[in-house]
Amino acid sequence: MAALSLTIFSSKPTAKGEFPIFICIYSKRSRDYIKTEYQLDDICQWYNGKVVARPDATMLNKRLLYELKKYKERLQYIEDQEYYSAKQLKAILTQQDKIAPDVRTFNDFMRQRIKEKIEEGKSSHAKMLEDTLKVFEAAEGDVPMILMNHITIEHFDRWLKLHGHTDGGRQIRLSHIKARVNEAIKIGILRCDKHPFAYTKIPTPEPRELDITVEAIRKIINADVSHSRQLTLAKDVFLLSFYLGGINFADLAEVDFSGNEITYVRKKSSEHKRKNRQIVISISPEASAILKKYVGEEGFIEFGYKYTMGNLQRYINKCMKLLAKELNINGGSLTYYSARKTFAQFAAEIGIPYPIIEYCLGHSIKTSITINSYVRVKPYQADAAIKRVIEYVNNPEVFRPYIEMRSQMQMMLM
Repeated sequence: MAALSLTIFSSKPTAKGEFPIFICIYSKRSRDYIKTEYQLDDICQWYNGKVVARPDATMLNKRLLYELKKYKERLQYIEDQEYYSAKQLKAILTQQDKIAPDVRTFNDFMRQRIKEKIEEGKSSHAKMLEDTLKVFEAAEGDVPMILMNHITIEHFDRWLKLHGHTDGGRQIRLSHIKARVNEAIKIGILRCDKHPFAYTKIPTPEPRELDITVEAIRKIINADVSHSRQLTLAKDVFLLSFYLGGINFADLAEVDFSGNEITYVRKKSSEHKRKNRQIVISISPEASAILKKYVGEEGFIEFGYKYTMGNLQRYINKCMKLLAKELNINGGSLTYYSARKTFAQFAAEIGIPYPIIEYCLGHSIKTSITINSYVRVKPYQADAAIKRVIEYVNNPEVFRPYIEMRSQMQMMLM
């Protein structure tokens, strides 16, 4: 069996004359060493595996025991450890330190993820994680990784309820925490017999009714808002998203419109989608007419504002509320996301197959359904779906008998 102990090299001081403290790994008659961050000024400060003759000796010994305990805990999870040499065990034991350096608490682990998101240019997601971390720290403080268990998660969820967080808010906060917990388990820095979320169910809030009626979207299409720059911006951006299959704003702002079609990977899910990543959609004549007003020489949209992406999106949503008020639509709750929701709702109403709707929206196609493992949605199918939705908006009465018949057939199957 392998063994771990604390040691120093009395005959090998550093250039400054100091003596680093190591964790010695002994296995298969071989030794290797993990260097700790601690070192002694004099060889006399080390006796029988402990720090002595120093004012901070007690504190140093506690920290060293913590380090030793950490590696011993990792060692006990290595199966068949007797077959590994000391050098091989060192590689296994220190792998986690390379993946997550300086992580002492779950909060540190969250901060590391936030830093990674910022470096990847995903500042919006990083801001959401920062907000979640602030809420978590207000409820739980700085939580050592070993205490990140089901008791902590249950207490955090109760705290959210007591402090008036809605089901939607709880869903976001708990989902962020759970994703990071799963990452910590995956790389081995969090070990638990029961998953921390074993007894905590992430709530599913009632979906917000953000879609609007055919009559409302026809109002937007036919409205003359040339007297207001804000209303014109709201109308154009809303219709652009609708005519392009419900494209998200983050993707709209970065898509190349220099050709007759757009090709992009949805930013929100690019990290975790494995299939159907790329979305290819032809630019409809209706979208093309709007794009002529905004697309620059390089093929990208130029709104003419010097806002950050997040502030620009907030400004556009503010403009949309003004548009909703101007046209008396949906109680003034129109947002950019309403275009995406409305496109999906209309497509479903006129019988567009769900895999094609998901393709247009950039969602992952559910491969758990057997047929989806064999059949792939093609761009021309998405183009046809968008064309049909636009036809539905322009001539809703033509589709009315089909929608009513389809509804009756669905009721008969229930």
